[in-house]
Amino acid sequence: MSFGASQWLWGLLLIPILIALFIRAEQRGVSRLQEFVSARLLPQLAGTVNRPRRVVRFGLQLLGLSLALVSLAQPRWGYTFEDVKRKGLDLLIAVDTSRSMLSNDVQPNRLERVKLVSQDLINELQGDRVGLIAFAGRAFLQAPLTIDYDAVFEAIRDLDTKTIPEGGTNISSAIDLAAQSFGKSAVGNRALIIFTDGEELSGDAMKTAKAA
Repeated sequence: MSFGASQWLWGLLLIPILIALFIRAEQRGVSRLQEFVSARLLPQLAGTVNRPRRVVRFGLQLLGLSLALVSLAQPRWGYTFEDVKRKGLDLLIAVDTSRSMLSNDVQPNRLERVKLVSQDLINELQGDRVGLIAFAGRAFLQAPLTIDYDAVFEAIRDLDTKTIPEGGTNISSAIDLAAQSFGKSAVGNRALIIFTDGEELSGDAMKTAKAA
C-alpha cells in the first residue's frame, strides 16, 4: 500500500493525546463530584451518568477521525506497471578449441580451465545477454546472444577440441563472426572476450579487430 498525501497520517498522532485528555477529564469530573456532593448522595448522582456510553461514543468519534485522516492521505492499493528501458551488455565469449588447448600446463588443461572461467564470468552477469563462439581453423556460433544462461552453460560444457574439425587458431574468423552476431546492438554496450593460447595462429586478428 502507498499513500498519495501521506502527510495527513501525522494527524494520527493526535489520537493518543485525545485519549489522554479524555481520561483526565473523566477523572477530574469524578474528583469535582466528590468535592461538592456528600458521600451519601454520591452513588445516586453517579448512577445517572452512563459512563460506558460516554466511552463508546468517544471511541466512535476517534474512529471517525482516524478514518477521515486515512482517507485524506489517499491510500492506494494494487500494483503499477511501468516500462523501464535498460541498457544491458551484449557479451560474446570466444573460446579457442584447437588441439593446443589440451596442454596441461594448467590443470586439468587449458580448455577445461577456460570453460570454468567462462562459467564464473557468466555467473557475475545480471540480466545481460551472453553468447558463445567456438573457433579453431574457423569459427562457429555455439550459442547466440541470450539471457538464458543455462543454455550457454550447456554449450560451454559441450566444448572440446572436436567442436571445430578444422585445425588452427583463426582469431580473425571469431572476430568477424562476433561482429555479425552483435547485429544492431549499440557499440558501447557490447564486448567480445577471446580465450586462446595464441598458438597455431592463422589470419590477421589485429587488422580484423580494427575493422570491426
